[in-house]
Amino acid sequence: MKLKQTLSTIAAFIIDLVRKNPVIIILVALFLLFSILYSEQFISPINLTATLRQFVTLMLFATGPSIIMIIGSLDLSFVGIWMLGSTLLWVLMPYLGLVSILVIPLLGVTTGFILGIIHTKGKIPSFILTLSVLVTYWGVTSMLTKGHPNVVRGFSFITARLIPRIPTPFILSIPIIAVAVFIVTKTKFGTYLCAIGSNEEGARLAGIPVDWYKIIAFTVSGAFSGVGSMILFQHLGGSTPVVFNMNDLVRPLVAIILGGTPMVGGSGGPQRTILGVITFSILYRGLYLSPLIPQVIDLVVGIVLIIAIVLGSRSIQLKGVDIK
Repeated sequence: MKLKQTLSTIAAFIIDLVRKNPVIIILVALFLLFSILYSEQFISPINLTATLRQFVTLMLFATGPSIIMIIGSLDLSFVGIWMLGSTLLWVLMPYLGLVSILVIPLLGVTTGFILGIIHTKGKIPSFILTLSVLVTYWGVTSMLTKGHPNVVRGFSFITARLIPRIPTPFILSIPIIAVAVFIVTKTKFGTYLCAIGSNEEGARLAGIPVDWYKIIAFTVSGAFSGVGSMILFQHLGGSTPVVFNMNDLVRPLVAIILGGTPMVGGSGGPQRTILGVITFSILYRGLYLSPLIPQVIDLVVGIVLIIAIVLGSRSIQLKGVDIK
């Protein structure tokens, strides 16, 4: 009898988990599909390591923006923080040594705070504002580096292997992700963000200082982008990135939306982004093993983004929320 109750409890838990996170169905389906099509390559230690590397890159880029998306806004500055932060690290390294790496999270926090103030006080749409910052940081990066990548040595410990087949940046990313999930799911701050995203005017009437929490949200997002970029700097080569790659911007957003955080806000966050990133990483690695050329893979990623947005919008409409 106890065994039957235990099985029923487990089944109910799994059903509820899938109902709240339908991306799990896609994740399992993709895993089974690629395991069948490319059994030897897909289920291999080498591909596991590559998948974890993909996970780290996407998750550290997506953590901050996934918090902003809860309030129905967008933060595209994370790529700019990574590019300019890495460049400032290269500039300051001869003078400050290893301490210079702290300039990256400092840039992230400062950028987030300023963005939050301008967004709330200036009533400027977050998409335009953060995109402008991204382009500006890219321009400053190009000016400082004159368009040439520069290798910065001394931070190889970030990628030094501790566990075989497990990238060290993956291990370093775990506490960062855990803190982000805790903030969103277990604090009053996270609850207020969901309230603001669901009904901003209602949140104001309820006495929530909306503008103040938006500023904090952008600051927190910048902090996570800065800390994540500090790891990604060495994880992605240890040199100053000077070429803006649209994939660095689009793929984390695909993962966020795929995980179930709607662009109109009100729900979601890093805890769902984890599933989105895992799903995208498996999709990308499976496509990488296929005979498809890179251009076709990018096309597939674009189609996945469109489908994710449409399905997310549809689910919101079914719940009675007007997203127009």
